[in-house]
Amino acid sequence: MNIKEVKKKNGSIVYRASIYLGIDSLTGKKVRTTVTAPTKKGVQKKTKLAIHNFLTNGATVAETVSIETYDELVSLWWDSYKYTVKENTRQDMKGYLKKHIRPAFGKYKLKKITTPIIQRQVNQWANAANKGEAGAFADYHFLHAVNRRILQYGVAMQALPSNPARDVLVPRKAPRDKEPIKYLDDENLKKFLVYLDSLPNTYQNNFDTVLYKLLLATGLRISEALALEWSDIDLQQATLEVNKTLTRSRSVNSPKSKTSNRILDLDKKTVLMLRLYKNRQQEKAREIGATPTVVFSKLTSKYMPQNTALLRLKQHIKSAGVTDIAFHGFRHTHASLLLNAGLPYKELQHRLGHASISMTMDIYSHLSKENMKKAASVFETALDSLTG
Repeated sequence: MNIKEVKKKNGSIVYRASIYLGIDSLTGKKVRTTVTAPTKKGVQKKTKLAIHNFLTNGATVAETVSIETYDELVSLWWDSYKYTVKENTRQDMKGYLKKHIRPAFGKYKLKKITTPIIQRQVNQWANAANKGEAGAFADYHFLHAVNRRILQYGVAMQALPSNPARDVLVPRKAPRDKEPIKYLDDENLKKFLVYLDSLPNTYQNNFDTVLYKLLLATGLRISEALALEWSDIDLQQATLEVNKTLTRSRSVNSPKSKTSNRILDLDKKTVLMLRLYKNRQQEKAREIGATPTVVFSKLTSKYMPQNTALLRLKQHIKSAGVTDIAFHGFRHTHASLLLNAGLPYKELQHRLGHASISMTMDIYSHLSKENMKKAASVFETALDSLTG
């Protein structure tokens, strides 16, 4: 060991040595450190102590993560999870953690969380949900899955020897009638369209009318419609390309799934409506020195907030005196109209951007009332031809 004499700025003398501790058990690299003492014997004593401490602490100087509480584990899991999902999903998960997961388990130390504790909590979630209690989260299976995933992360981080959520039995959901899809039937749709056409010809009313009629004509999700740019619409070819969505924080993201990227054909009336609206938007924008590229721009800002648009829709629905629907109701109405007109499910799947045809059929098969009547008529005709 080479011990050097070092003179400090204040004139005092100390002794210093660079010592080899060994091979780091985690990184596989050689580990050295510097020891300083007032005497050479002091350096030798400190050297022995440094080597002893290195071996006692697992022969490593790599930083280790200490996770003792459930809250600490959630925070660590969240840091790795949040960049793997889109913004809306990230915001939803943040809400689930805050409202349900952390209040249930956040007070526990990891070593104190047992299968019975988790089972009791899952039972409470299930009982509240199945009784329809206020504030209960209906999909308690999902909450359990999230908690199980977090605890499994704790196993991977060596904070837990095993996952206590693994052996929990999740109660079945109580049978319930399926919530009816809210959409505008023929009578309500006609009434709503008459109402829109009777509105005073203000720019805001024109904005709202074009938005609603475009949703009815295309089946777009509201997040897809509010993200539309004029470059996405080819008025010459009568097509509209869906390639992005607007998040709740008004940033642009990729569509919900790969199949949500699609090109839709537009009917002639919708093309004419968009041409007239575009001209009016440009005139309005020139008044305030704006140059909007977004179809449903607020002009004073690039994008229209979805909650603002929803408030205006609610006012129009109330004034029109029609079935109370949200924006997704236009999508359902679009699907109902096309199915009853005889459009095949495969075509509807593409138009709506669903990932699978089974999803389309599961959601909309019961809306095809006219097709059901046609099926009975076709059967009757077929039977008559056999027995006639």
